[in-house]
Amino acid sequence: MINLSTIFDFLFLDLRVSFENKQKGSDLHIGKLHAQNTAHQYDTMIAATEAVHLAFFGILPQITLKLGTQIAQTSVVDVIIEDFRNRCSRLNFYFLSIKFETNPLYHVFFPLGVMEYTQHTNKGNAKTYIDAMVLAITAHTTEAGGVSVLNEFEAFQTRWDADRLLQTTDIGLTKGARGTRNDAEVAWAVQMQSNLFNLALEFIGQPAKMSLFFSQEYFQRSHSSASHHVGTLTGTAFRGHTIVPEAEVLVHVVDGNIADVYTKADGTFRTHHLKDGFYKVQFSKPGFITQEITIEIKNNEDTICDVMMEISTQEVS
Repeated sequence: MINLSTIFDFLFLDLRVSFENKQKGSDLHIGKLHAQNTAHQYDTMIAATEAVHLAFFGILPQITLKLGTQIAQTSVVDVIIEDFRNRCSRLNFYFLSIKFETNPLYHVFFPLGVMEYTQHTNKGNAKTYIDAMVLAITAHTTEAGGVSVLNEFEAFQTRWDADRLLQTTDIGLTKGARGTRNDAEVAWAVQMQSNLFNLALEFIGQPAKMSLFFSQEYFQRSHSSASHHVGTLTGTAFRGHTIVPEAEVLVHVVDGNIADVYTKADGTFRTHHLKDGFYKVQFSKPGFITQEITIEIKNNEDTICDVMMEISTQEVS
């Protein structure tokens, strides 16, 4: 029996075909169309295909730039956290050297214990811990080592507020660019599929003609193998346009063939291993608008994907 349903597959949107191969295949398709356009019969098809090709593949540098900015800013935030942890550790060492740990005020500085500050500070709680430390040192500046120590911890406040705002802004820019690319990819895939069907109708019963217009090798799906590169997707979910982490967000990789994961209390998540390629990732939680973002896994690397979860305005009946 002929499986007619395969004709309705969205062939060129297949995420198992790498972005690079789609671009190469599209480049060659346009070149082949020009070569066969001896009587200008494909002028309309060429113009339409070149437009969606430019819109889709031409947008990538903008996305890459914004994503690179976001990753760089995330690294800056990580450095602030690491510096804060180390400075808290040195403050504790100072307290131990003057035997301050027996003073009841010691617990004003480390109410949850030293370990909480030196090992467990993360993006989700950093502002709370930095503010608490500044408050304690402001009230007991002499005991903490003087005004210079207070200035150091106040600098952490300034750095955190400025750089964290930049990072969350970059997340928004990247999300917007991804959304644009998603639309551009769909438009390109529709045009390519339309070209395929129109040419098939023109040369019905002549499958060999396909090679005059398409290079099949660039549209092959990737197959798993022991040597295939894999990576993971990691990031943080935030509530709206804030730096408040959102826990229990379901992270689902469409066609990733891996188990779903949930964000932790600090909003962070990490998926299981994924093969190199592009994937659509859905972030969902009751009471929030489901977010869908396209990401790329490559070169055995962690791909960073932070997401802002917008609270749903739809009333629950």
